[in-house]
Amino acid sequence: MQFWIHGLVTLITILSPSIAWAQLGAQEDVTVRASLSRESVFVGDELSFVVEVYGAADPQITSLDLPQGLGLVSHGRTFQSTNSTIFENGQRKQVRQRRFIFQFTITANKDGSFTIPAPVVEDRGVRYTGNETGFRSVLPSESLDDELVINIDRTRLYQNETIELECVWWLGDNTSQFNFSSSSVPDSFEIRPIGIPGNSPYKIDFPLDGQIISGQVATGIHNGREKSSFTFRMSITPTELGSFELGPFRTLFTRQPSVGDRYRAYIESNTIDIEVVPVPEQGKPSIYDGAMGEFVLEARASANDVYVGDPIELTLRIQGDEPMTGLRDAPDLNTHPGYAGNFKIDSEGWRELTPRRDGTRIYQTTIRALNDSIREIPAIQVASFDPAIGQYRIFKSDPIPLRVEDVKEVTLADAIVTGDRPLTLPERRLPIVERVELTPAAPGLWAHGTLDDMMRREGFDLIETLQQPAWIATIVTPPSLYFSAMMVLAYQRNRNQEQVRLKAAYRNARRMIGTESLRSYTSEVLGINRNALVAADAYLLGVDRELEKEVHRMLLQAERPGGVVKDSSQSDLLQRVHTALIAKTHEGSRS
Repeated sequence: MQFWIHGLVTLITILSPSIAWAQLGAQEDVTVRASLSRESVFVGDELSFVVEVYGAADPQITSLDLPQGLGLVSHGRTFQSTNSTIFENGQRKQVRQRRFIFQFTITANKDGSFTIPAPVVEDRGVRYTGNETGFRSVLPSESLDDELVINIDRTRLYQNETIELECVWWLGDNTSQFNFSSSSVPDSFEIRPIGIPGNSPYKIDFPLDGQIISGQVATGIHNGREKSSFTFRMSITPTELGSFELGPFRTLFTRQPSVGDRYRAYIESNTIDIEVVPVPEQGKPSIYDGAMGEFVLEARASANDVYVGDPIELTLRIQGDEPMTGLRDAPDLNTHPGYAGNFKIDSEGWRELTPRRDGTRIYQTTIRALNDSIREIPAIQVASFDPAIGQYRIFKSDPIPLRVEDVKEVTLADAIVTGDRPLTLPERRLPIVERVELTPAAPGLWAHGTLDDMMRREGFDLIETLQQPAWIATIVTPPSLYFSAMMVLAYQRNRNQEQVRLKAAYRNARRMIGTESLRSYTSEVLGINRNALVAADAYLLGVDRELEKEVHRMLLQAERPGGVVKDSSQSDLLQRVHTALIAKTHEGSRS
């Protein structure tokens, strides 16, 4: 019996190592130890910081606060397990030790002594604290053979104005392993790389203030001597008001004047005093929203010939110099000149098309003309402040010619002929016209009610009714005979024409591929230009509400950037919608 129990315990331990480890971890003392790879490092150079956790099950670092001036990059967590044998009280024991390792890289952006607080680790709801560590960051010797210069065109800048900065490093000798990480840039300044023109093969990328900057190596004459230079450009955008000091820029590098002779050195640039002021209030347009610089606007419409209420996909392209400050979104058309009262704007507003391209923003929205007197889609405007001339400017797109036709008016005669039959799909796009109730006739020949009342009765069939003597006497009166004949012909004609149209749309859609098949069918059935169709138009189909919701979701998914719809799902939905619409035409002929 003991043999079987021992074997069962052994089997559980082999098949469930996580259970065994958890039990062992619970018995171990959890300890946290922090260490640095070096006690001294040059400014801008990296050193390794490691936090080791022993005896824990699933530790997480909850607190690791670094002093200002240090940069930290995490490299994740790893796990190690080791087995060892110990002797305790003369008995041999197998011990398994669990160790989690958190690895980081630290960069000092200034010189001085730094103390890294003790890391705090949480495991199974309990917190454990490690030990403090520290190191010293020092500057190497300053090079007297190099020169570093930064320059901008103006030192009095407007808030959110973007200006170009150029940095040129004249190299004293062979140089490698450089970094600009200890350069001084005010926290309220946003920087962005600017490419160097030309196709020089000597381009080098390096990090600076969270951005990747590209510099170019060239040769030129400096102080009467031919020297190598390293040049890079970037834009700076001050976001806060006040006086600031930009720089110095500093680079640390390895100098190798001869074979086998290497040493670290650094060079600092000049500093620039910058005053940041607000844009003027005088002359500020009411539509101004913080845009700075020059822009080009181009608007396009999906259709130029529409009916009142038809959806028009409006696309706006805005081009300018990055970072295109102040263009967080396209202008609000609800408050834009020429749109209020003339167009219904999509309640969701503009949607930006992504991914972005440098210097370009593209937005789309849906508008609908509200009356047939509209002759154009008005120009879209962006108000911007031009720092170069100190004035506001209005940039506009060209207006788009538009022809809007009123929808067909439904007359009383249409109401009589149509009765209560389901409207065809194009008809359901027309505005709903109040139907006029006919004045009841005197008792006698019309005692059975109006034709509409007759045809609403359950099981009523006009052809069969015409053969019954009881009804013949009622409808032989000329007006009734005329309307009954017209009703038969109208139903028969509409049913046939509608089915032919639906089947043609279905055949055309089956020839399409991808997400275009459902869009093609829906647009052709509704009589809407395929490019102007929006997902919300699915609710005009007039089929089962849940089926309309499916079409809406699939069209909406296909409209989104990167949206993917399986062909099988779309084909199945297309067939179900077509079947429902065909069935509806049959119901219309029997109702």
